[in-house]
Amino acid sequence: MNSLSISLPALRSFDAAARTGSFKDAASELGVTPTAVSHQIRTLEDQLGVALFVRQIRKTVLTREGSRLAGATSRGFREIYGALEEMRDVSSRLTIATTPAFAALWLVPRLADFEAKHPATSVHIETSTQTLDLERDRRVDVAIRYGTGEYPGLEAFSFAEETFGVFANPEWLQAGTRIEDAVLIETRWRSRSLRPIGWNDWLGAHRLDPTKFTRRRSFDQEQHSLQAALAGQGLVLASSLLAGDMLKRGWLEEYCPEKRIPGLRYTAVSRFGQSERQKVRQFLDWLKEEADA
Repeated sequence: MNSLSISLPALRSFDAAARTGSFKDAASELGVTPTAVSHQIRTLEDQLGVALFVRQIRKTVLTREGSRLAGATSRGFREIYGALEEMRDVSSRLTIATTPAFAALWLVPRLADFEAKHPATSVHIETSTQTLDLERDRRVDVAIRYGTGEYPGLEAFSFAEETFGVFANPEWLQAGTRIEDAVLIETRWRSRSLRPIGWNDWLGAHRLDPTKFTRRRSFDQEQHSLQAALAGQGLVLASSLLAGDMLKRGWLEEYCPEKRIPGLRYTAVSRFGQSERQKVRQFLDWLKEEADA
């Protein structure tokens, strides 16, 4: 069979359907209808003379031949997209995706240093509490994630492990309020995939009965919790990494610094091969230097 007779749009449709496991999702990614995707894949199957999918009521499953082709198209399109990205005029733009809290409390205050060291690179930051699919959103070069540090299918570069400490407005601490009488402030993460870390963990680690501490306030963003502490509303349990700038500026002080508890890990992830690009490598190296500092 002459390979030139194979339709490129049909291969794109197949690759999208294989990655997403759905003709509907593939159609959404490609900006066409599910019927068009189905037609393209049917045409490809006719040209190859093999079935690529087993079509079930609610999903599609790759056949053995389909799995083999999916591996080849994934590698091939990744290389093509990578080459095109390098040649585009926007190759100097570095797009970082992260959470609103990490961007506001850690990354943005330091970005001027990166841009001064690498003036040819223009940094764009996108924030969300939702996990981004880097294979589907190829505008993003690096995503910074918080968790266990295990991200199969992606290049992962862990750059910081944090602890959780207790912080307060210096004037609040000078007033001498007992912790038993304080309002305890914490963050309730939206992501259900993360193990929550809260006041019960800190109190339990220091042999204090959590049931005796009933004055609680919670927010779903770390910056809101820290702002409440800045305003003198009580003690906040927060990431030592995210509270670092406020400590350095004297806006917050730590209550019992010796009583921190373990947190999770910050990891920069990218599609395979992205870390070889100069702008990404420069950012990852800078990220590690800043975290170590």
